[in-house]
Amino acid sequence: MNKVYIKIVLALLSIAGCMQNIAYASEHDANVANNANIVDQKNDTHMLCDDLDETEMAIKHANEASKLLLKLAENMDDYSSNSTENENKPIYSKKIGNIDIGQFHFTIKPASKYSDVKKKLWDFEDIQKSESKFINGNIARVYSKFLVIMEQPNIDPNYVPIRKKYALAAKVKVSNDTTVIICPSRTLNYLNVINEEVNTKEMLKYTRSIEIGIDAEEALTKLGTNISGFVIKKDNNDQVHVTYINSIYDDGHSTDFIHDKKNRDITYTNIVSLKHHI
Repeated sequence: MNKVYIKIVLALLSIAGCMQNIAYASEHDANVANNANIVDQKNDTHMLCDDLDETEMAIKHANEASKLLLKLAENMDDYSSNSTENENKPIYSKKIGNIDIGQFHFTIKPASKYSDVKKKLWDFEDIQKSESKFINGNIARVYSKFLVIMEQPNIDPNYVPIRKKYALAAKVKVSNDTTVIICPSRTLNYLNVINEEVNTKEMLKYTRSIEIGIDAEEALTKLGTNISGFVIKKDNNDQVHVTYINSIYDDGHSTDFIHDKKNRDITYTNIVSLKHHI
């Protein structure tokens, strides 16, 4: 087997947390098959990444985002709260300069539903969903079924012709009882006109790294962009705890800020609905 492919498979499996007791050859075959199923095998094979350097960059950015979300979920200092419209569940919010952070917590019983919760939230392949999807956009690049780049339209009317935004989405296994799902909300440092060819490797190369070794809120301020996702944990009391974090950066473009806040409110509503269907 090609050594480059082996390295790619090992890197992809590490982000999915599946490194234990794996036969390299069989996992490689399964991984390629799974990736091919995500896209149209005849017309969209260019979306599948076989570039090791690009894959490693995507994994690096996903791991950084997951660590930041974990740190944000641990600290609820100075948050205010209000209840959702659908039921008495508090939404926590906090402002730090130009950053507007929202958090929503809910619990599912029993803990055996941990896998169901992850499946429901990591829904980019669910073609039956539309408005209620948590992983929104069109697939632009596939590294594995746990790591993709999503393409989204830019709603800012100042961009003529219309441009598209790109964001990384990932499902990261932190441990046997903790998973982080990164929603495609952090725009990568790349905008292109519709119909132009996309260079995802260049996009990832010039995307700013997240500073993990500092305070989470300081890291958000330095990042200067949106980030959102779910932290899913099961405990010893037969429960699954889910924290949704959505941090919106106001860069002065009111259209984007209003749109992002509206989408966050829609996600809150979808989470409440999801809770009753698991």
